[in-house]
Amino acid sequence: MLGKFFMVLVLVFSLDSSAIELEIKFQDITYGNMNYKKLNGFMASPKEMGSYPALILIHEWWGLNDDIKAKAKKFAKLGYVTLAIDLYGGKSSTNRADAKVYASTVRQNQSKAFENIKKALKFIKNKNNVIQDRVGSIGWCFGGGWSYQIAKNNLGVKSSVIYYGRFNPKDDLQKMRADIIGHFAQTDRSISIDNVKEFQVKLKTLKGNHEVYIYPNTSHGFASRQGSNKKYVKDAADLAWDRTISFLKSNL
Repeated sequence: MLGKFFMVLVLVFSLDSSAIELEIKFQDITYGNMNYKKLNGFMASPKEMGSYPALILIHEWWGLNDDIKAKAKKFAKLGYVTLAIDLYGGKSSTNRADAKVYASTVRQNQSKAFENIKKALKFIKNKNNVIQDRVGSIGWCFGGGWSYQIAKNNLGVKSSVIYYGRFNPKDDLQKMRADIIGHFAQTDRSISIDNVKEFQVKLKTLKGNHEVYIYPNTSHGFASRQGSNKKYVKDAADLAWDRTISFLKSNL
């Protein structure tokens, strides 16, 4: 009887941990100061004491909204300490014109964004519940481009996840040390599918574990803002999510 109980116990603890959601805690936080202004973000993490890998989340061009915060919570439930940063200084919008202005303002002064990101990375690496050498980045759209920049410029992450973020296929990636997974739409007015294919080939020449996927019958934003985004494609979004989780388990 005891032997059977032990076998069942082993079976339970051998199950894929992705099926086990942890209890979490979350809150708005300040992760630094820049030019005498607070850098505010959103943090979610497992409740139970322990040491965990961590993720920096970078928002779309809409800003740090409820969708990004929900994603932070979702990752926390799977055992990641997550920090959703804010590159807009508290601004967000559902209006394309506003979002375009916000994103353009950041791109015109990239040094500020890099400083913001560096402060976020320093903050999360100093958390008692974070394993310092197991920190990654993930971003969508505008944020996907910044997740790429974090990897490209070797800012100290182990892995970077890119959801339809802009990149230059001609970039010199010799400084890059992070493993990369990229998710791209088949049809994207801002990202050439030929460039994505060139990116795939280029990554194969580099050290590390790199994956780039193109999702048929999708357009830019296919994995964002379920329920409020007409371009959301559930099957593709779910597949990209599963691939992301598998990638992070192996490379973070």
